[in-house]
Amino acid sequence: MPSTAPPAPSHDPHGVGPHPLSADQLLRSQETTLARLVTTGAIADSRSGLVISSNIGMLGALVASISGTALRTASAWVWVLLALTAVACVASIAMAALAAFPRPGTRPGSLVFFGSIAALPRDAYFERLRSVPQVDFARDLADQCHRVAVLAAMKFRWVRRAMATMMAAALPWLACLELVGRMRLP
Repeated sequence: MPSTAPPAPSHDPHGVGPHPLSADQLLRSQETTLARLVTTGAIADSRSGLVISSNIGMLGALVASISGTALRTASAWVWVLLALTAVACVASIAMAALAAFPRPGTRPGSLVFFGSIAALPRDAYFERLRSVPQVDFARDLADQCHRVAVLAAMKFRWVRRAMATMMAAALPWLACLELVGRMRLP
C-alpha cells in the first residue's frame, strides 16, 4: 500500500529553510534593513516639510485676505474661526517640526553610527573595522537598525498627528475665508 505521508521537506543550504541565517546572510539582511529604514525616515521628513509649508500657506492666505478695516467690524464668529485656524496650524507646524527634528542619540564605540565613526580618527576606525569580530559587528548593525526603526516610527506618529491637525485646521480656515470674503463684498 502506498504511503500518504507528505514528502519530507528538502533543506537547500542556499535557499530559504528552517535554518538560522548564516553570518553573511545576516549582515546583508541587516544592511538592507538599515537602508530601508533610513529611506522610511526620509519619507517622514519629506511629509513633515509638506505639512509645514501647507500650514504656512494656509496662514499666509488667511492673513492676506483679511484687511484691518474689515477685521474691526468682524463678528465674533470670524474671530473664533481665526483663533481655531491659527492654533491648529501652529500646532500642526510644531508636530511636523518634532517629526523632522533629528534625534540620533549617541552610540559610543559603534562602527555603524555616523557620530561614533566621525569621533574616531580615520586610522583608528579602519583598524577597528579590521579587528571587530563578525558577531560584534552584527550586534552593532542590529542595534543601529533598531534605533533607526524606533526613530522612523516616532517620526511617522508625529507626521500623522500633524496631518490630522492640518486637516482639522482646514475646516475653520475655509469657513473663515468665506466669511472674510463676504465682508469684502459691497
